Amino acid sequence: MNDSVFRMSESNLLLDLEFEGELVLNVVLERIKAPLIVEDIKSMLPLEGRAALMRDEMQITLGIRRGNIKPTKEVKRGDIAYMPLGGNLCIYVTDKTTFSPVTIIGHVESKGDELDGLKNIRRGSKAVLKTN
Repeated sequence: MNDSVFRMSESNLLLDLEFEGELVLNVVLERIKAPLIVEDIKSMLPLEGRAALMRDEMQITLGIRRGNIKPTKEVKRGDIAYMPLGGNLCIYVTDKTTFSPVTIIGHVESKGDELDGLKNIRRGSKAVLKTN
């Protein structure tokens, strides 16, 4: 186990999400919210996918297949969720009600200008989730 992955606590995974164009978000995945999903993501690090912003929701392809754990349609700005429909990691730029149920698995650490920077990411841009 890589100690740098667990700097916050044993149940939190502190990562960088890097987009083409040099936008980097510090994110926290919380194992307690969905242990199997977070463990799948951890085992695939560094994880590379394609990004697409749709309706103030940044979706990144993950390539994992899990169902929802504690599904919800209500999300807040900065929430990170897993969406089984498509197997995507989603980051929310605004508070909203989602189209399909998601499992909230973490949050973006900084919610200021960096989070708003997601609106400038080109559809299909590479996104890399990795230890920081």
